[in-house]
Amino acid sequence: MIQSSGIRLILCFVVFTHCLVCFGEENIENNDFSFLYKCDWNVYNTTQVLHEMQVKSRIQCAVICLEYQTSCLGFELFKTLSFTSCRFFREDLRKNCIPPSTSASLFYRRTDVQDVTMSQLITQQMTTHTVFPTTTSNPCQNGGTLNGFMCSCVFGCSGQYCQTCINECNDATGVSGSGTAWIKPNGFDVAKEVWCNFDVGVTYLQIRKSGNVNFNRTYAEYENGFGDANGDYWLGNKYAHIVSNLRSFTSGITVMKSGGYRMVYYYDFVVLDSASKYALQYSSASSSSYQLATGQPFQAYDTVSACAQSLGCGWWFTSTCSSGSVNGPYPVTFGTYSGATTTRLGIY
Repeated sequence: MIQSSGIRLILCFVVFTHCLVCFGEENIENNDFSFLYKCDWNVYNTTQVLHEMQVKSRIQCAVICLEYQTSCLGFELFKTLSFTSCRFFREDLRKNCIPPSTSASLFYRRTDVQDVTMSQLITQQMTTHTVFPTTTSNPCQNGGTLNGFMCSCVFGCSGQYCQTCINECNDATGVSGSGTAWIKPNGFDVAKEVWCNFDVGVTYLQIRKSGNVNFNRTYAEYENGFGDANGDYWLGNKYAHIVSNLRSFTSGITVMKSGGYRMVYYYDFVVLDSASKYALQYSSASSSSYQLATGQPFQAYDTVSACAQSLGCGWWFTSTCSSGSVNGPYPVTFGTYSGATTTRLGIY
């Protein structure tokens, strides 16, 4: 009798949970979003995209779009056997999308925003003091764009004027997988776009995966950063100093090529300030084969560094240059690992 009651209780719980999930799906589709079209995922207007990332479900796409408030007017969902991606739009321009061929995606339109008339929207913005005169230059901060009477913020920044941004990738909520975000901790002169692993909260200071960015740069270029967070880039030593001092970090360097990879961890990783010429400090490393110079200035070819000049890159070199650098000639040699086509320097 007791066993039978337990089975009935489990069945009731399963049915109840299933109903909650179904209710959530139906509520998001019928109340906040409506499915409109099938589109070609690979053909779209990039100027109207707020953000793109890998997600776990359509529900997660909807939740993130709603977090953008009225900046996001719809999202596009693309599924394969190995991943699910979502793209968020500032405007409902997918109504004229190219019909799908082999890359079919689904476009969902916001109903709670689109059904409001422009006069109602203007009135609403005036009552909340966010309407901007047409003669006013763009008041939006940190890469935000003026979209009618509102600021559309880049991912990672929020507020009436996009004035508040996250400090690091670990501060991003409601997202998973990997993608870019904009960060601006106290001390940054501008918001910076970085590549993130949202699952474990990694902020990448460096990534190379195509080899099309020159890393044989001056000390000033390494100080201010270069490249593109969607491809190959160096965040910049002055920004790495600020981020790495937010809390206690472990740094991970990954070097990869077809058929293998290496990962090295540096514990209590900190980039010091400009007075120390961005010297590096860490307490210990997971491997003795990949040493970095602690307490020594960052070196570039114009700092009269024999290592930087011979290896053609900037880095925290040891006295013998023997460990190489993940910023070296592509494909990369670092420590005992050579021929790497992907490198990553991240903190978490």
